[in-house]
Amino acid sequence: MIAIERGVTMVKDLALDLARPDRMTAESVPLTESMHRILREDVFADSDSPRFDKAIRDGFAVQFEGLSEIPSELRIVGESRAGHSAEVGTHVTPATCCEIMTGAAMPAGANAVVMVEYTERLAPDRVRILRGVREGEGLLRQGAEMHEGDRLLQSGKRILLADVGTLASVGKARVAVSKRPRVAILATGDELVEVRETPDSSRIRNSNSYSLHAQVAEAGGEPVMLGIARDNLPDLREKLRLGLEHDILLVSGGVSMGKYDFVEDVFSEFGVKVLFDQVAMKPGKPTVFGHRGDTFVFGLPGNPVSTLVAFRMFVRPLILNLLKADDSGPVDLEAQLEVPTKRDPSRTAVVPALVHFDGRRYRIRTAPWKGSSDLAGLSRANALVVIPQGDGMIDAGEWVQFMAIE
Repeated sequence: MIAIERGVTMVKDLALDLARPDRMTAESVPLTESMHRILREDVFADSDSPRFDKAIRDGFAVQFEGLSEIPSELRIVGESRAGHSAEVGTHVTPATCCEIMTGAAMPAGANAVVMVEYTERLAPDRVRILRGVREGEGLLRQGAEMHEGDRLLQSGKRILLADVGTLASVGKARVAVSKRPRVAILATGDELVEVRETPDSSRIRNSNSYSLHAQVAEAGGEPVMLGIARDNLPDLREKLRLGLEHDILLVSGGVSMGKYDFVEDVFSEFGVKVLFDQVAMKPGKPTVFGHRGDTFVFGLPGNPVSTLVAFRMFVRPLILNLLKADDSGPVDLEAQLEVPTKRDPSRTAVVPALVHFDGRRYRIRTAPWKGSSDLAGLSRANALVVIPQGDGMIDAGEWVQFMAIE
């Protein structure tokens, strides 16, 4: 097969173009299972919030106009607590007040709350006010947080912690979210052993499947582990056949030019249409992308850092696009380089980096690492920095894009 090499932007666009149709349907899930899912409905307020003028501190509901002189003695005409409003007919005047607790409805006539700390109880029905208040102090007006009919959450948003509370507050016991794409994960190579095994001097543990599992789950997909395919055609065919039954198939290793790199040959046997099989990017040059029918297929490099970079640049955006998420871009932020950094004339570099916030900006430098198999070096980094293809150096102080490693 002739290598089809593409630039990073072209590769991403090719993948996302195929993911644009409404491939993943919506499903209804209980609110308790909605965290981190992608909304597929707009959510509106079903009532004002708060539903009434409410106290936001413990104290006494008063008419602020009656406190022109401080201290001032008032008669207590009732009590209002959360869930139990003051008795019907309770009305606060300039000479009276109502004892009130946080979250309780304001009684008629009251327009401010004096904190209990600024009062002195004189008798069961008398209180001395030691500090004046402004109109509206100590309370939240009806509808201050939201009005009935307000759109609170928009389709495409990833549901976060505060959103779960918002959904509960408007009565959404079930939520429409994007169905998760099922993502098959297959590692290849005779050199691989399972994590629980101790490798001999010629073998290594299968780390790629586990890092891919974590990345798929974080992106919102449903990871399915297919284990290890050995470097022989019968085993590879059987496992790829299973993988092609999923929405996305990720294969790590076996996509370079080696004698036992059979993955692209088997892709061809199964009718996978390959759109590119090299990317002008380092690490991650031997990345393959294609599809068979409705199944997207990625052949990812075998070196662990290359696998992670290729996933973040191409697979994650595709998953988020399928989910109709509104945060599908692979590059998140910009930072200033702390030191001059060499560019590669033939490829975009996406490499481990150390980023920190300094004043009003992010500052970044490449991290020390030993190449695309150095997982320990990657663990010491907290970002991936994108160094655009080009000649010469990028000077210190220039802005570059980066992705946080979570």
